[in-house]
Amino acid sequence: MPATDPIAPQTSTVYAPATVCRPLTAAADDGTVSLDARARQYARSLPGPFRYELKGVTFALPSPYTLSLTQWRRFHDGSDALAAFQAVLGEPKAREMTAAGFTLGDLAVIVAEWEHRSGVRR
Repeated sequence: MPATDPIAPQTSTVYAPATVCRPLTAAADDGTVSLDARARQYARSLPGPFRYELKGVTFALPSPYTLSLTQWRRFHDGSDALAAFQAVLGEPKAREMTAAGFTLGDLAVIVAEWEHRSGVRR
């Protein structure tokens, strides 16, 4: 995509997590290493929401790396893709997408593009 793409997120920090991490420290006497600080640093380095437009509906999806594992699984297990979008986008936006005639194929395209732009590899 051209550098002037207004919706293209900055993704350079997603691909270089080692550059934003500090040394790990032991958190307990048993030698357990806490990853809490590293996880917070990584979360702060993620790009902002990804903005999309399809069928006249504009919507924003957060970085997939910010979703709970339960939410992420709902996008991929095929049980209820619409419920997954409702959970992430909210009921009003999901209703707008339904009214615009979105199909399961459209949802598949959205998820594929969202993963591609965010650097998620399956």
